[in-house]
Amino acid sequence: MTESEFLDQTAKVWAMIESRVDGWAEAHDIDIEAVRQGPVLELEFESGRKMVINAQAPMQQIWLASPRGAFHFVWNGSSWQDTRQGTDFWQVLAQEAAFESGETLS
Repeated sequence: MTESEFLDQTAKVWAMIESRVDGWAEAHDIDIEAVRQGPVLELEFESGRKMVINAQAPMQQIWLASPRGAFHFVWNGSSWQDTRQGTDFWQVLAQEAAFESGETLS
């Protein structure tokens, strides 16, 4: 994947994250704010704790940092998978956001 294709792909992921966060906030009446600044998307929870998701174009990875740890994801042709556990990005995002919000999220 070229750098341009990677950046296009991550822009789509960022839009999907923002949509998912809006859905969680509405469905569970929780306060999560998504703020995008270039290749970085920050999720701030009611507690003030944050998750930071950023695009690492040179490595073609998406990094997710939460208070519980850091995860690096690579595109396998059909999904973003964690480089250590092979876990799907969307699963990790939901697990980490659920921990921070105290709600069951999917």
